[in-house]
Amino acid sequence: MIRTVIIGSGNIAHTRHIPNIRRSGLAVLHGIYNRSLEHSRRDAGELGCKAYGCLDEIWADSCVDAVIICTPASTHCRYTLAALAAGKHVLCEKPMSVTAGEAALMLEASDIAEAKLMVSHNQRYYGPHIKARELLDAGVIGTVLNVRSCLGLDLPMDDACPEDYNAAIEVLSHRIDLMHYLLSSSVSGVTARLTRVDAQGRSRCVTSGDDTAMAILQYENGVIASLTASRVSYNGNDRTTRIFGTKGSITLYGQKAPVCVELADGQTEYFCLPDVPSQREVEKTLVDEAFFQCILNDGPPPVSARDGLRVMEVVDAVYRSNREGRYIEI
Repeated sequence: MIRTVIIGSGNIAHTRHIPNIRRSGLAVLHGIYNRSLEHSRRDAGELGCKAYGCLDEIWADSCVDAVIICTPASTHCRYTLAALAAGKHVLCEKPMSVTAGEAALMLEASDIAEAKLMVSHNQRYYGPHIKARELLDAGVIGTVLNVRSCLGLDLPMDDACPEDYNAAIEVLSHRIDLMHYLLSSSVSGVTARLTRVDAQGRSRCVTSGDDTAMAILQYENGVIASLTASRVSYNGNDRTTRIFGTKGSITLYGQKAPVCVELADGQTEYFCLPDVPSQREVEKTLVDEAFFQCILNDGPPPVSARDGLRVMEVVDAVYRSNREGRYIEI
């Protein structure tokens, strides 16, 4: 069993990673760390694991095989570098970092470490997205021409939220990685606009970061993707994606089914996949299990540090495009 420690026991740890560890047959929750020792001890008592008082205790503990980093993105680089240096396998929450420069340091460290580094871009593991990849690989809608995708989240903003929490890094990064997965192509250029449409916070903690991000991405294979990301989609999360090809289209998370294929000859097929929750629910995925499998099999992480770096290179270009008001080549 892979003895795993959660670093940062906030919402993402409790809604995604801890449930995944507890139902895994490959790993066990060995311990938990939070900046507040009182918080750590409370969680550890409820979960039946060890409470760590500081990060150095984790790095020095020979019983720890792996860590899952669920802290704010601004800490991901230094925590990951320390964990890899201590020989701990790392599953790092997305975004991998806050800049491509940091991500490059993490990739370099993972290349020389005797431990795995995987990035938790979990939307690759959503059932409709896996099905869409299968359909695209089979050429069902022909050559992909363009994509329209939205990820709108009704995210709670409380006093614990980082001041620079934003839509481009925290939300748009999901869609950037998803397009890499679906299209099997890298971004060659981007035009983007970032803004904060809700300065009042709707009775929530207001941060200085952008809450809405819109980007047009050009891919090396010729596809154009229009991506919209929001952390203020109040009362209605939105995961909808439409993929248009020369023979038809695929709609994900549509009104009638999680996956719908509409062909140019008039045929329509709905795929009603099992265990697809409503858009308001947190979707449990196999991202943690994939991490544990790559450790046990000594194989490459299915979402690698290089994948994470590719996302951050696009995010950096998104911010630069917004700043300079022009198309940015990558």
